Amino acid sequence: MRFLNRRFAPFSAMALLAALLSSCALLDPAYEKPSVHLVKIEPLSSRGLEQRFRVDLNIINPNSSGLSISGMSYTLKLNGEKVVKGIAGQIPEIPPYSETTVQVDASTNILAGLRLISSLLNKPGRELHYELETKLRSGWWPVPINIVEDGDITLP
Repeated sequence: MRFLNRRFAPFSAMALLAALLSSCALLDPAYEKPSVHLVKIEPLSSRGLEQRFRVDLNIINPNSSGLSISGMSYTLKLNGEKVVKGIAGQIPEIPPYSETTVQVDASTNILAGLRLISSLLNKPGRELHYELETKLRSGWWPVPINIVEDGDITLP
């Protein structure tokens, strides 16, 4: 009898793992990745070489189940320079098929801003390339959802 238990233990473990994975919403074939868009950045106080910002991010949930976010990190790059970086927790659940704008704090190192200004002065043209990379942690799922939004802004 022990021989049978040892023999079927790997199959039982694989069946349990398959059942757990199939119940995860992130593996649902109809699952769509959420979107995160930068809405607004406003400066706050500065300390030393650090500038603080309040950042408004619009998070869109295109799925039929609520999006529970346990934490997120984000980085805004301008012309390839990491300018603003931040983390946030305690994000309210985003209902199915809806969007929510959240306010989060972020910071930048003034030296990164100086590098950006230098690259703008050395580069002809009035376009600024931006990239917003967001990593969302959802519930108990250990792998973050990576979301990248990028584009160009024409300066006046």
